Amino acid sequence: MKRRDFHKTIISAAAITKSIQLKPAKKLMKGDRVGLIAPASKIDKQKLYRAVVNLETLGLEAVYDWNILAAEGYLAGTDEHRVKQIHEMYADESIAAIWCVRGGYGATRLLDQLDFELIRQNPKPLLGYSDVTALLNTIHQKTKSPCFHAQVACVPFSEYTIEQLQPIWGLSESFEVLPSKNNKKKGDAAYESYSIVEGSATGPLVGGNLSLIVSLIGTAHEIETDGKIVFIEDIGEHCYRIDRMLTQLISSGFFTGVKGIILGIFEDCTPEREGTQTLKEVLMDRLQPLGIPAAYGYSFGHLRDQMTLPIGSTVTINTRNHEFILQTDGY
Repeated sequence: MKRRDFHKTIISAAAITKSIQLKPAKKLMKGDRVGLIAPASKIDKQKLYRAVVNLETLGLEAVYDWNILAAEGYLAGTDEHRVKQIHEMYADESIAAIWCVRGGYGATRLLDQLDFELIRQNPKPLLGYSDVTALLNTIHQKTKSPCFHAQVACVPFSEYTIEQLQPIWGLSESFEVLPSKNNKKKGDAAYESYSIVEGSATGPLVGGNLSLIVSLIGTAHEIETDGKIVFIEDIGEHCYRIDRMLTQLISSGFFTGVKGIILGIFEDCTPEREGTQTLKEVLMDRLQPLGIPAAYGYSFGHLRDQMTLPIGSTVTINTRNHEFILQTDGY
């Protein structure tokens, strides 16, 4: 039996033994209290202030402990401190959602220490992206608590980002994600949109930052992709590193059974030197042979104009025209 299949068997068995009735997460509403956490890299007062202002702009009340400013080297405090932040926010019934102030590095260090039963019994939206990819996919996969790949709280929210945050309010109808008008930079190949394999597909959504997706391979928190639509982005990686990470995913069987692949904006992912493969050439070379509907240039990644992507929600994509329809059937 393959390692991936063995892991899936264990996870499925665990799901059956824990199939108890859980209370559903409440829809987020104006005036709700939203907890701010720093689960990865350290933050400063300026980032915290920006996060508070952003939440207030949305009509939400920001809640945090001043210990959020703790620092342990490049981390926002010790692993134990950051896990405690997460657990306290889930346990506090007055907190309607949890929003990560920033990403950076450090979230993967927390996965083995998380109390998934606590989270399962207290489901609420968790928002963030980049390094938070590890938390979003693991928490949703193990608990079904709603997780949103969305703008981190400390970055100024553009009008597009605010509009695309609609799924966090628990809409009950389909929501079409519009192309961003502000992302394109003249002459910047990173903002080009193109199809890799034309086609359409429907399925649950999983994914996030490429580096983090790869870091979960071979662990107890590896993302389950069979029958899913996978979304991927990254920043600041030379093209040969993108090649290496995609090759690892292909070799590990990550894309086996995947229905579709959408790629965001890979900001500052350039050839190591002149004459080597470009990002587009790498993506075509690695992903086109898979024969899975795939396209590059969706509005998510390390950029201001950010789509909000609910992990596990059903989406329909058409990679010929970059159509993306999210079935926001509540959580």
